[in-house]
Amino acid sequence: MLEAALTHARSRQGEHLARLCDWLRIPSISTLPDHAADVRRAAQWTRETLQAIGFDSVELVETPWHPIVTAEWLGAEGPTLLIYGHFDVQPVDPLGEWRTPPFEPQVIGDNLVARGASDDKGQAFAILAALESYLKTSGRLPLNVKVLLEGEEEITSPHLAPFLRERRQSLLADAVLIADQEMLAPQAPLILYGTRGNVYLEIEVSGPATDLHSGTFGGAVDNPFNVLARLLAALQDGTTHRINIPGFYESVRPLSEGERELIAKAPIDDPIGLYLIGAPALAGEEGYTLAERISVRPTLDIHGIMGGFTGEGGKTVIPAKATAKLSMRLVPDQQPEEIARLCEAYLRQLAPPTVKLEVRTLGVARPVVIDFNSRAIQAAALAYERGIGAPAIYFRGGGSLPIVRDMIDILSHPEREEIPIVLIGFGLPDDNTHAPNEKLYLPNFYKGIETVIHYLDIFGNT
Repeated sequence: MLEAALTHARSRQGEHLARLCDWLRIPSISTLPDHAADVRRAAQWTRETLQAIGFDSVELVETPWHPIVTAEWLGAEGPTLLIYGHFDVQPVDPLGEWRTPPFEPQVIGDNLVARGASDDKGQAFAILAALESYLKTSGRLPLNVKVLLEGEEEITSPHLAPFLRERRQSLLADAVLIADQEMLAPQAPLILYGTRGNVYLEIEVSGPATDLHSGTFGGAVDNPFNVLARLLAALQDGTTHRINIPGFYESVRPLSEGERELIAKAPIDDPIGLYLIGAPALAGEEGYTLAERISVRPTLDIHGIMGGFTGEGGKTVIPAKATAKLSMRLVPDQQPEEIARLCEAYLRQLAPPTVKLEVRTLGVARPVVIDFNSRAIQAAALAYERGIGAPAIYFRGGGSLPIVRDMIDILSHPEREEIPIVLIGFGLPDDNTHAPNEKLYLPNFYKGIETVIHYLDIFGNT
């Protein structure tokens, strides 16, 4: 079965690329209402593809927003694997920075350029192609497989957790496989054994009832922008980059020497960081390496400041209100709701009585740590060695995946250990996901298909 599937995959590379391009041409931008029909078209394409591959019980499930597609093949005696991915994509702004139209896939050298090429259609299709290679050659899979592909991942999957609870019994599995991340380099495959959490806040400072002339009223009123700037500056030490919110670090789980040694094995150093970032110099919390700062330490970042006048020329206005958006990446055992409460309390302590302060929580995600010694994850390490030709590097991801915590909480058996979530991927750090000119390195795509074929064989037969 294994060799026949590998041979099939190698002989169908051109066909796989063409079909992926068909998927990429659908502008399934989930956050823009004008593209709701396109997200549905992407869901229908997914359903039809799963049916053509040979899956049973393929279903397009409605949610209040965008559809979910499920399928299953349960003809094996071995373990059951749940595969998760998404077919929605990010907006393409700024459109003028794209060198090619974002929804007209182009092969440029060894790269496929299009929105969604890496995040996540290209990686999800690598799994579908691997499944197809087994079913088209042997008529069966080496293990039971359930598939769940959604259209709301890029808008934080608001309807996925309710769906998991509603369909829990039919989605139970021995492990979950997710391919939606980057490798460190073409020969440096990565297994994430955790992700940071997140709390996203919007802070609004309001003062006068309406915008005021700064010449007439300047000096008589606290400018909400001035106050907001002082509040934001107080949240973090400008020298050590430590976060000043009282109690912020109390729940942070200390790093063991063993984990620091594991993180140090990743080929991440300051020169690589400077190359990828393009800044004059690196910055971050004192006492931690770059690899630690981007993976296992909490952070605070301001993402936008709004209010007043920002157009061409000048306008001497004191704005009635000023707003900022910020997020804090969290690590075990920080809880986002508690961190939001601590941040609001600190801001209220600092805010003068001359303004009104409102703090809104826009989104939360809890941090996750996964036991990478589980059989399902060790099978992925071996599959990487056989498919990519290099040993896997274990690392905790700096981003946040709310779905991972949801899947663990909802799909784990109450009397067993937590369900292992296998986080792999075939992208690269320079794939420009969420940015113009997103791409997928095609040698990784083809090796990714073979890696998944090996994974199905290894996990299904151990």
